[in-house]
Amino acid sequence: MKQLLALSLLATLAACAGTDNSPVPTELKDVANTVAFSQQWQASYSEGGIYHFAPDVTGGSVFMAGLQGIAAFNPQDGRRLMEVRSDKPLAGGIGAANGVVAGGSLKGDLFAWDVSGKAKWQVRVSSEVVAPPAIAEGVVVVRTVDGRITGLNAEDGKQRWQFSRSQPALILRSYAGVTIADGVVYAGLAAGRLVALSLADGRVLWESLVAQPKGATELERIADVTSLPVVDKGQVCAVAYQGRVACFAVSNGSLLWARDISSYAGLAIDDNHVYVTDDVGTVQAFERSGGRNLWKSSDLYGRRVSGPAALGGDYIAVGDFEGYVHVLAAADGRLVARQRADRSPIVVAPRLIDGKLLVQTQAGGLYAYTLK
Repeated sequence: MKQLLALSLLATLAACAGTDNSPVPTELKDVANTVAFSQQWQASYSEGGIYHFAPDVTGGSVFMAGLQGIAAFNPQDGRRLMEVRSDKPLAGGIGAANGVVAGGSLKGDLFAWDVSGKAKWQVRVSSEVVAPPAIAEGVVVVRTVDGRITGLNAEDGKQRWQFSRSQPALILRSYAGVTIADGVVYAGLAAGRLVALSLADGRVLWESLVAQPKGATELERIADVTSLPVVDKGQVCAVAYQGRVACFAVSNGSLLWARDISSYAGLAIDDNHVYVTDDVGTVQAFERSGGRNLWKSSDLYGRRVSGPAALGGDYIAVGDFEGYVHVLAAADGRLVARQRADRSPIVVAPRLIDGKLLVQTQAGGLYAYTLK
């Protein structure tokens, strides 16, 4: 039976082996906000427990999920518009697009609602759903912990196609779903691979290596891609735990460049940079065109930092385990602003939606910020 390893257990396993490599969290220093970074509104719904929930938007509303179900909010003032209790606790976050909101459970149930909260359909998929579905062009794409990726009809939930790959004996539990762009589904896999699938029928268009597993033990050989690939302007980039960050041509999967780094939090792209949060909480920037390392910020070392969100080319934002949102200058990684949401962890990268930076905390808080 395949073994799933949660990232939070890695430090414990290392300690059991005689070496505890968990970094000590850096104490925050005062930051003189040099940019106007302010909270516009806050809302709350259901807590997320240990799972990775993030907001999404469709039909002019912001949707968030928690263990109990989903809720919709007015993007201008955070006013709650509706909520729907799920029959079973949600674990996979939500995807929202084209008037459809979808989320899954640990029992392998996949639910879909319309923007008013009316149930569209419910189906059973092959295994636990701990990643948010993605929706585009009438297809809901869901990833399950058994390594399968399934495309379903957005109107009735009927399966259209399914993709699967054999997996190593030991893999990380991935909370990352898939990225859809221009009719192609991009997914990071165990053993450091990135695959591109046709959204229409699930055909493999290409498959490329992000990182090569290496080491003497199964634990050392984990090189899974556990965060979302990022696609922009003919380029798709992904990063692997205990591996590399690599960028490929979307046309054929040919490698453009790669650099050694270990990350489970993820990455972001703007016109000139690729930003990565590594596995000890430092944030690094690479030149997008050739991969040259531009800067590395250790100001948040050990603070279990989320993946980054790119904010228009001048700034990036990350969250941390104490509920702080940090803004860094894209040019050199300086901390230029900070706001605290609540006191619970921010484990998913903030999202820039309709000019607002949206942050969801594990305690079920939803916060909207603006940056000028």
